[in-house]
Amino acid sequence: MKKTTRFAALSAAALLSSVPVWASADDDDRDNNRYDQRRDSMPMNADLKQYSTDEMRIMAYGQALRRFGPGVKVSVNETKDGSYLVQLRDAEGNLIREQEFDQYAAPARGTQQY
Repeated sequence: MKKTTRFAALSAAALLSSVPVWASADDDDRDNNRYDQRRDSMPMNADLKQYSTDEMRIMAYGQALRRFGPGVKVSVNETKDGSYLVQLRDAEGNLIREQEFDQYAAPARGTQQY
């Protein structure tokens, strides 16, 4: 009985000591295109929509109403490089926020808050 117990204890210790080696093994499936995500976290074959000036104005006004409430004024102007400059003003005409977006409605440059 002692030999069996000793053998079982040694086998369990050997098995438990090899678990960290299995857990730290590299995931080779990422290099074999198993996942449908590219490295920049965009789905493969994504068809991104380019928004017009009117669509950007509608989206900016909706977000401004949600965040700042009624009385906020939104102006969307297209820049020379094709991006959109969005300015939010309060009821008195003071500039609250100004931000530039690209054609896909993603922030192009940093946010400026006044």
